[in-house]
Amino acid sequence: MAASGSLDNYPNTGEFPSDGVSIRSAATMVLLDDRPDLHVLALHRTELSTFVAGHTLFPGGSLEPDDRAFFWRLCVRGRKLEDVDKSLGVGPGSVAFWVAAIRETLEEVGVAIGCSASLVPHREDLASGRSRLSDLIDLGIGLDIEEIYPVARWVTPMGQVKRYDTQFFVTRLPVGAVPVADGVEAVSLQWIRPIDAIDQWKAGELTMISPTVSIFQRLSGYRDSAEVISAVSGASNALRERVRIVDESQSLVLFPEDPDYLAQGTREALGWVWMPPFKHSLP
Repeated sequence: MAASGSLDNYPNTGEFPSDGVSIRSAATMVLLDDRPDLHVLALHRTELSTFVAGHTLFPGGSLEPDDRAFFWRLCVRGRKLEDVDKSLGVGPGSVAFWVAAIRETLEEVGVAIGCSASLVPHREDLASGRSRLSDLIDLGIGLDIEEIYPVARWVTPMGQVKRYDTQFFVTRLPVGAVPVADGVEAVSLQWIRPIDAIDQWKAGELTMISPTVSIFQRLSGYRDSAEVISAVSGASNALRERVRIVDESQSLVLFPEDPDYLAQGTREALGWVWMPPFKHSLP
């Protein structure tokens, strides 16, 4: 596949090479806040996890049956459903990825995105399956997804115990929200500058997989959340840029504009990133 391109020939989940491990649909939320400069919420995953144990990453997880319920097509607001279905390039029902990202953020860090903060006390019931998000949302009020922007897609390579086809979203932390780790999936959390995350990863102080590294790389040039939102809000129809790597999780991700993008020893990753790098204007 070309280094970058439109949604033409954009692969569906079933079209990726298989080693017998099923690929699950998943969604991840990248939360931004100004403290006072740009910071990103990063979680430390439990060492007991069967996938990326002990890694630094963002809130997220697999889509659940309720995320795909027809209910969401009746109550989501802020975006036209036809635009939602087109925006990810993976076909009808794409709103489920937004719903899953919202639900996982509520469960793992206790932050309600696009819905009332009154849902936060229900986070444990949602995580345990005692409640469904659709049971907690007032149909008349709905779920607002306008300020949640898709920015990347990554698929876990073969050779892993679990594989995911994950859509990455970016949004601002709601005013007054205070993230708190659930103590189960996320044992701790921190607000970190993107460039500091990259530096700590290089120093071996953080463990991250390539999708997480790529998001921090893209965000490292931005000064505040307003710059990020301004850039990603116009990127919905941007070219899907397939990234390259040298070693999975061991080297920086290479984007098409990088001089070493096609250098010997690099290879295509199962990752597409359409969050643009920030270019500061000259004074």
